[in-house]
Amino acid sequence: MADADLGDVTIHYEETGGGPLAYVFCHGGGGTGQVFVEHSPFWREHFPRVVTWDNRGMGQSSQAAKYSLPLYAYDLARLLDHIGVERAVLHGVSWGGVVVQQLALDYPDRCAAIIVDSSSSEVNVAASEHWYSRGEAARLGAEAKLGEFRPAFAGHTTSAQTIRELGMNVEPKHVDSYVAMMRALAGLREHPLTPRLREIGCPALIVAGGQDATAGVGGSVVMARSIPNARLEIFPESGHGVYRQKRDEFRTLVLEFCRDHGILPPG
Repeated sequence: MADADLGDVTIHYEETGGGPLAYVFCHGGGGTGQVFVEHSPFWREHFPRVVTWDNRGMGQSSQAAKYSLPLYAYDLARLLDHIGVERAVLHGVSWGGVVVQQLALDYPDRCAAIIVDSSSSEVNVAASEHWYSRGEAARLGAEAKLGEFRPAFAGHTTSAQTIRELGMNVEPKHVDSYVAMMRALAGLREHPLTPRLREIGCPALIVAGGQDATAGVGGSVVMARSIPNARLEIFPESGHGVYRQKRDEFRTLVLEFCRDHGILPPG
């Protein structure tokens, strides 16, 4: 465990191994890098270095004066500089997948490849309202006026009670960052990343679960169609977070993908 003082924020990270190439995990909204630590030993068998980290204002990273999607990506780019990682395979889950897209757009030289798991580059009106309401539930607690909700897609788990429970489980010290994440996700309606995805030049593996009741599959299809060098894999029986729901299949796919693109040596 270690902390990187980046000046305006201190980022907590954990790493194993060393060298200029790393497998880097980016956690979901409201989460921390700790959820991936148990998976690190497997990836360390194949990559010289494995890194997990906590977004600014989350986990053991410090709070900050400002929060935005570009700043979360900027933190990761600076963290990679700080620890001497020249290029990385960046694996982002849910919100982490949005951060990975932003990093690939803003800092393309750092990306050997990206893996976007259960995420999206844009949202519809109902999904935008859903994400915004999650942030309001955390910010206002019992005083939040959440109103009525429409499902963002067939099978979407959307209810005022669910959103309230999710929001009120956020620790007070994490609220500002969590609200910023939820508003950034909501903002993908009016400010989608999709039009810029054609700028991504590195290999991209887009994975989605056919039973994902949080993000759905549609956003993954859009990303795969928009990124020039993208491969889409849908796991029909998986829910949100393919890397854990279909662990063995996911691992096999990623290793194959990295070997196909010369990132890892042939198996």
